[in-house]
Amino acid sequence: MVHLHQIFLAGLLGLMLSAPTLAAQSAPVQPAWMTDAVIRDLVALELTASQRALLQAELGNTLRAIQADVHKITKRGGFGLEKKIKRANKFHWRAFDAAMRPTLSEQQEPLFERYLRSQIQAVAINLAGKEPLHSIRSN
Repeated sequence: MVHLHQIFLAGLLGLMLSAPTLAAQSAPVQPAWMTDAVIRDLVALELTASQRALLQAELGNTLRAIQADVHKITKRGGFGLEKKIKRANKFHWRAFDAAMRPTLSEQQEPLFERYLRSQIQAVAINLAGKEPLHSIRSN
């Protein structure tokens, strides 16, 4: 009985020592389009509730459209894929910008421009990378 009690305490001690390690390993993974720079610039915007709702809806539409275009362009193949993807992305980012601009105050406009540059850079497609081209989602 004493031996069983010692084994139980040793196991409990081992679990307590390994818990911080397990917690660090199971931290949620940020999506590829949500880098530290994007988060910093988004927080600096200080959006109202209605602006936040519009940004969420428009950003979601933009990212889905970019994902669909990248999939369509790479599936077709051919030459100049990067140029075609860049052109398609530019169209979607301009639409996102046009939807958000009317709701921003004068103080928010330069902050939004910085956020938009960070967001575009975070979503940029790298054809030489090892990530799948048809998905901008994280695992």
